[in-house]
Amino acid sequence: MGAIEDEVGAEIGDAERMDAPNASSSGQGDVLDDWAQVNFPGVRPDLVPGAPVQDPSFVDEEALRKERTFPIPEEGLVQLAKAFLAKLFVDPTEAKRRMSSDFRFIAPVVPALGDGISGEELCKALGQFNILEAVPDINAQQYDFRTDPFEPNRVWFTARGRGTNTGPVFGGLPATGKSYEAPPQSQSLTFNERGEITKMTIGYVMDKTVGTTGGLGGIFGILYGIGYGLPIPEAQPWKPSPIYKLLSQTGALVSNLQKLAR
Repeated sequence: MGAIEDEVGAEIGDAERMDAPNASSSGQGDVLDDWAQVNFPGVRPDLVPGAPVQDPSFVDEEALRKERTFPIPEEGLVQLAKAFLAKLFVDPTEAKRRMSSDFRFIAPVVPALGDGISGEELCKALGQFNILEAVPDINAQQYDFRTDPFEPNRVWFTARGRGTNTGPVFGGLPATGKSYEAPPQSQSLTFNERGEITKMTIGYVMDKTVGTTGGLGGIFGILYGIGYGLPIPEAQPWKPSPIYKLLSQTGALVSNLQKLAR
């Protein structure tokens, strides 16, 4: 949005420097009309903003990136992230070489105890499950890689994922032949100044209505999607508690929660 604002602002500035006041007003209107036509084709006229939208709630990313810096530039961090992800399932040992000694793996319900799974534990788990044997055609569908302006050493990306279970699961369970399609999930990799990964977060579902995994992300979602959902609440689609369901059915959820809070 910053580039658009600069461009529109520059053009408006040129228009305002015209000698005749009427010409200035007309020029500014023409620029905004052009901006609207380019950016909002087919949009209902009453929904089109009169100018690029600005508000204190929108972070000035350009300014923040200048304030918060990291020795490794964004492009370098993105390439380091992709190099790690490309080997994670294919060669966990090679992926582990890119982890720091204090590496931690964190997902919505993993680990059950502690502040994260170590690199050693993660690679062991990947070897035991052997996702490529169970789902040989797996495609993680990872995209939208970018660094965080608040944490310049952190790369965020989105992953969906799809594949078909045509091989044994956990080394012995028969293939179901079922395909899965995962919902979009927010994931991240955090780096130190040596380019080593200190933290990996995965499986934070952005829209539980998408896909065939019951709204689950990560490995729990894959297992559920191919017909091997684990028999624990954390690995099953979310269900409201009886109390939450009761409070919601009354049609006065907020007021009921306020009463409980008291």
